Amino acid sequence: MTDHTNQSSLVDKDKYLAFELNHASYSINISLVKEIMEYIEVDPIPMAPEFIIGAINLRGEVIPVFDLSLRLGKQSQDITNRTCIIIAECLFNSQQITIGLKVDMVTKVLDISGADIDAVPSIGGQFHSRFVLGLAKLPDKLMTILDISKILTLDELKLIEDLNNADLNETSQEPGDNIETQENLDEEAPNEVNHE
Repeated sequence: MTDHTNQSSLVDKDKYLAFELNHASYSINISLVKEIMEYIEVDPIPMAPEFIIGAINLRGEVIPVFDLSLRLGKQSQDITNRTCIIIAECLFNSQQITIGLKVDMVTKVLDISGADIDAVPSIGGQFHSRFVLGLAKLPDKLMTILDISKILTLDELKLIEDLNNADLNETSQEPGDNIETQENLDEEAPNEVNHE
């Protein structure tokens, strides 16, 4: 009986990758994460929105990189040795696309129960609630869970489609020590928590 209850509790939990933007904590479902990499030089994209800071050539795939702080209406942060690019996949208009998300620092992987996630309170235009999937109640704070499929508009999706055929004339980023894959996120990300 007790074992069955524990199994139900485990099934109800999802894993989320936690990171920081402007000293605030956010997360996305880890099932969307392909890789975590150190920040590398990003090639600018002419006429792109301000929050799309450019594109990278990752093993032959052109991937647009978003400044997630700017997209959420916050101030962009300086690049440090902790700045990362999260390579993530999201479904937009029934199409699977890959994007890069510039974040200040990746912290850890969390197990969060669906019962601990509340809907976003309606507090008007001060909060970019359309980007938010919910608020997770952690023991010491609230964690904002982002819905990255909502960060693109139709025009921006067209831009990303155009990038699929782009030639950046750059050497592809090869796998190396600075890249985490989804397979080892569970093991390695928690070890990076203590950055303070």
